[in-house]
Amino acid sequence: MTYKEFLEMLEEVELDLDSAAEALDLERTDIESWEEEDEIPASAEKWIKKEKIEFAELHNTNEDEEFENEEETDLNDNEDEDINFDDEKEEEK
Repeated sequence: MTYKEFLEMLEEVELDLDSAAEALDLERTDIESWEEEDEIPASAEKWIKKEKIEFAELHNTNEDEEFENEEETDLNDNEDEDINFDDEKEEEK
């Protein structure tokens, strides 16, 4: 994994270099030095992949179940109510 790919994955899991440095027990400058290398250390790659999996699990919801209920709801329950904006303007005067 390249440094650029590492940064992209950090962004995906909503983390920054300081968070990565703390988790990996490194200094931020150590991580920034990976930019000059072809690949990041294997331990960092393993960590970021684990973070990505955990992030996905935390943000995985079953919102689709609620859509079925929403479709059954009649959004036009108040069809008979007329809104008269002219009356509101007259009241303001």
